[in-house]
Amino acid sequence: MIGMNAKKLVLIILLLLFFFTVISLPVFSQEKKAEEKTLTLNSEIRAEVVKRVGRLMVDHYIFKEAAEKMAEKLNTQLDEGIYGKIDDALEFSRVLTKELRSVSKDRHIRVTYSPEMVQRIRARQSKSEEEREKERKANIERQRQQNFGFQRVEIREGNIGYLDLRYFSGLSQAGDTIVAAMNFLANADAVIIDLRNNGGGSPYTIQIISSYFLEDYTHLNSFEWRGADSIEQFWTLRYVPGKKMYDTDLYILTSSRTFSAAEEFTYNMKNLERGTLVGETTGGGAHPGGDRIVNDYFLVWVPSGRAINPISKTNWEGEGIEPHIAVPRDQALDKAHSTALEKLLEKTDDESKQRQLSWALDGIKARIEPAKVQLETLKKYVGKYTRGEVNLMEGQLFIHAGPQKFKLIPLSETYFIVDGWPDIRVEFLLDDKSEAYEIISHFSDGRKEIVKRVKEK
Repeated sequence: MIGMNAKKLVLIILLLLFFFTVISLPVFSQEKKAEEKTLTLNSEIRAEVVKRVGRLMVDHYIFKEAAEKMAEKLNTQLDEGIYGKIDDALEFSRVLTKELRSVSKDRHIRVTYSPEMVQRIRARQSKSEEEREKERKANIERQRQQNFGFQRVEIREGNIGYLDLRYFSGLSQAGDTIVAAMNFLANADAVIIDLRNNGGGSPYTIQIISSYFLEDYTHLNSFEWRGADSIEQFWTLRYVPGKKMYDTDLYILTSSRTFSAAEEFTYNMKNLERGTLVGETTGGGAHPGGDRIVNDYFLVWVPSGRAINPISKTNWEGEGIEPHIAVPRDQALDKAHSTALEKLLEKTDDESKQRQLSWALDGIKARIEPAKVQLETLKKYVGKYTRGEVNLMEGQLFIHAGPQKFKLIPLSETYFIVDGWPDIRVEFLLDDKSEAYEIISHFSDGRKEIVKRVKEK
């Protein structure tokens, strides 16, 4: 069992520091506006920063032996005069970050030059309870306006659920939004969770979302913290409001920007064999921690904990997580969508369902790899019809229906999907002179409608 003091410490660290790399402290960039003057370094400042960074690593980094090696390298480089020609504070912070990571392979570690950030942290530490409460409410309001990271929830063609999640909010106020999103997806035949732009967040939200996709009481992940006398475990919840989706196909979209807590969710599901990963290898950050002040000008982010997966007995630090289906990040959604439809097609014998799935799949495939149609053939389709007009612009067909314009994407030489209008396809019929004389509009429910070409006078 965890002692009360240790447990409180762990919970405080988790809530305030863990994975809030992109949420709570957005100013991590080393870049400054050109007009802002940075500190000019001297030998005393360089020595102070190097020794203090090394000391903070040795005292707080999750792996003490690695911390000692990092400190030794920095001090050796300092003694050998390697840093002697670096006068710019921003460049110095970048060099130190690179040196620390070269030893540890830990991408969470970074040295930051930011006097303003140092002042903000010190000011925050000295705030009254009233000021802290005001700041807490402001953070809640800021995240509420971001819908607690839930950027988009929708049902795509073929009854495929889609969630674009930008971060895992650690606020209790996010609970209703989480439950609403999960219940919205509950009737989908497959679910895609998009983490391509997700940089982290809270393990508690991971715990809730995971519980909707796992039937049994499941050990998700554990965390070991420097100085704690035990390991913190995270399991699924025994109850969640609404319908569980434990037998629903799950797809997780990843990119090199997928980081920290977003990687934890991905890694958990991959090891549990509960999801198909589509996209790019993730960023590789599995060690949570927090910023520590070096002096009036510099801070260093020190990872003081590490994730331990109950299945692999390790984590994804420095390596990232490889997807099951590797594609560039901008192709991941269409690839996951088409893969989900293909799998559902294989599983169903229902002809009506097969037709709906095939219809949706054709549309996705056309967007991924349109059929090649000669320009001379496309020109034959241009003209006015009894309902609308077909034009050719820069080698691309468009159909105008009233004030709206839709791009036609070829499935074959004569058969096109209407981009932005998923329930309709158009087929051009040619006469004996190979000229288009009518269009058959095909609808997803099986209906057809003929549109005649208007003869030119």
